[in-house]
Amino acid sequence: MDSIRGNASAVSLQADLFGSRTQPAQIVELQLVDEWLQIRGVTGTQQIPMHQVRWPRTGDGGICLLELPDGALLHCQPDPLLQQWSAAARATRKPWRRPLQHAGLALAAAALVWAALPAAAESLLTQVPGQIDRHVGQRMLDRLDAEWLEPSALPSQAQQAWRQRLTDAVTQTCPTVRLPAWNLQFRHGHGEEHSTTGAIGLPGGTVVLLDEQLGRGTLGAVCDELGQLQQRQGMRTLARNQPVSLLMGLAFDDFSSTVAAAWPVLAPHLPFAARVGALTGTTGNRSMHR
Repeated sequence: MDSIRGNASAVSLQADLFGSRTQPAQIVELQLVDEWLQIRGVTGTQQIPMHQVRWPRTGDGGICLLELPDGALLHCQPDPLLQQWSAAARATRKPWRRPLQHAGLALAAAALVWAALPAAAESLLTQVPGQIDRHVGQRMLDRLDAEWLEPSALPSQAQQAWRQRLTDAVTQTCPTVRLPAWNLQFRHGHGEEHSTTGAIGLPGGTVVLLDEQLGRGTLGAVCDELGQLQQRQGMRTLARNQPVSLLMGLAFDDFSSTVAAAWPVLAPHLPFAARVGALTGTTGNRSMHR
């Protein structure tokens, strides 16, 4: 295995980096240096322990996805070198360690009655900073842009006109919506799964509108999504489905596991969940908004 890692570290691969601070994608260079994945781009270089990277499954066709600890995605062309790196990462994976006091808190949380955990997590949602919602929403949008949505075909002036029109109309039509900040994003959908999608609300205050659905009913769809975002329905769904990660995030002020779980938990509740579910291995409905 040392020889594999030694040979791999001498070669680099090119990838597209999709992250919460990277829009559009950034072209980066990947290299394995000892037990670290080095990612070099125009904004700098970062090093991530190779055992913390979720490596792609071997044998999959098309683009290979590598998921980083903060939820960012690396898109790579299939390459045998990736299989070597993945094997090297498995060989160097180290057991999970935490300080003694953290282990005590983890055991205390595990001792709670499991049936009560979702309700407990949801009741403590007010203690979760709003920036976690925004991080989750941005990660969801990055994944949608990478896999299912395309850039809007509307000219920028038309997009701005729609933003102004809908922002003014929301104030009059749904005055009960009181989000501190929200924004409209325009995208182009493709395929039958988008045929009935009026709007897509994402945690943190982002509402995605599809070009082909703009028109009658758009304002109502926006008001509906904003109402759900105001109630933090997406985060409530995440708390009910991943209560332990959210409680541990509150205990240690580290919500990375909650953010990492957002996509597989919330994707089945998207309007075109059938296609998303095929990749996440789940089948869902839009109960996230109920």
